Amino acid sequence: MTAPVLVVAGNQLQLMARDNRLRLLAAAILLLVAASLATGAARLQAQALERQAATVRDQVLWDNLGPINPHGAAHAGRTVYAPVSPLAAFEPGLNDFLGSSVRLEGHSQNPSRDRPMEGGSAISRFGGFSAAWALQVVGPLLIILAGFSIFSGERARERLKQELGAGAPARTLVFGRLIGLAAAGLILLAAFALAGAAALLAGGASAADAVGLLAITAGYALYLSAFAALTIGVSALLSSARASLVLLLGFWAVATLLVPRIAPALAESLHPTPSAPAFEAAVTDEAKNGVSGHDPADERLDALKESLLKKHGVTKVEDLPFNFSGVALEFGEKNSTDTYNRHYDALFGAYRQQDDVQQAFSLVSPAMAVAPWSRAFAGTDFAAHRLFLSEAETYRYALIQKLNGDVRLNRPNTDEVYLADVSKISAGLTFKPRLTTPAEAWAAQKTNLLILAAWLLASLAFAGFAAARLERTP
Repeated sequence: MTAPVLVVAGNQLQLMARDNRLRLLAAAILLLVAASLATGAARLQAQALERQAATVRDQVLWDNLGPINPHGAAHAGRTVYAPVSPLAAFEPGLNDFLGSSVRLEGHSQNPSRDRPMEGGSAISRFGGFSAAWALQVVGPLLIILAGFSIFSGERARERLKQELGAGAPARTLVFGRLIGLAAAGLILLAAFALAGAAALLAGGASAADAVGLLAITAGYALYLSAFAALTIGVSALLSSARASLVLLLGFWAVATLLVPRIAPALAESLHPTPSAPAFEAAVTDEAKNGVSGHDPADERLDALKESLLKKHGVTKVEDLPFNFSGVALEFGEKNSTDTYNRHYDALFGAYRQQDDVQQAFSLVSPAMAVAPWSRAFAGTDFAAHRLFLSEAETYRYALIQKLNGDVRLNRPNTDEVYLADVSKISAGLTFKPRLTTPAEAWAAQKTNLLILAAWLLASLAFAGFAAARLERTP
């Protein structure tokens, strides 16, 4: 049956290629995607240059603080900036809605800030349309418009009865036209992937970015093929082209437009997260009173002081062989950091529960599986943002404790405030953020790939069922 199926597939591709409406629509989408990729690449280049310049400026300011109290420098703080993923030109994901910088200072883990969507630049207005969005929403629509009448239209024109009467097996017709329709979708996907590869080359991408683009392309291949199988199956089952179109458009609207908007709202209602003021209030209260609420930080610091006095055989902190003020600063920093970490772990745990709820919606919408897959390999999902926050916090804690440690090691002989060159103290500490690797994305997203594969298998089974029904149609 292989040769007849391929013949049918080739004929179907020729018929679609002759349809001027489909050709014009596909060409328009490709032009829009090309414009989106070009503007996206320009935005990324501008962002990378801005963040590089801001990083240099922050370093210059830090290096020129001059003699300053190290703890004062800790409160003056520094700013670090998120890395820019070349694949964001293809799949911007959540980048525009997440902060791109973090202000680092003592006793506090500040939230990210400087969201690109707040910039208001003219070029940012092109951010709503992307190649990934086109594949998620417009791609299935093109497949539906190209395939809804493949069987139902022929049935109305009596051509299907002639083909079956001539001895053509229904399964050959169904799967041949399915291959043709899927091939058209994959040709469109290949054009998008080539455009994405061109954007990567222009942005000086790495091998990991190329792997990410291949993984994204594989995910969309499963996604679009599933829509092709569903379209062929519905067209083969229904006798009316109008009914076929209405049913397929209804599923498309629910799967690509409605569910992706309902799922996050439902997830948030099931697993709510605290507001920023409530979060800060809870952290402040716990840092002051301990996890139990009955373990004040002052009492813990007093206990530490008594143990150090006893250990060194002295009765006053002035007689200790180090500056106790530095010890107190180190204790306070560790206390506040541990508290922030506990609360952020709880917050991110709620986010994971929300992700689980949204993933459950992928049972009714394959878009809910392909979107996180695409964002993960592009390095534009929340996991990539959390990696940046985690690395920023690791650097912040090391920097602040380095400054506090210098206070501990240096005790002025007079009542004057201790001053030092903080650039020399922190010379060995650098912040080098990284993007998530394809291996990390795979570990987090392999379930979504299995869901997409399950959608494709179920759609193929549905098409096979439609072929069996068609075979029995008189």
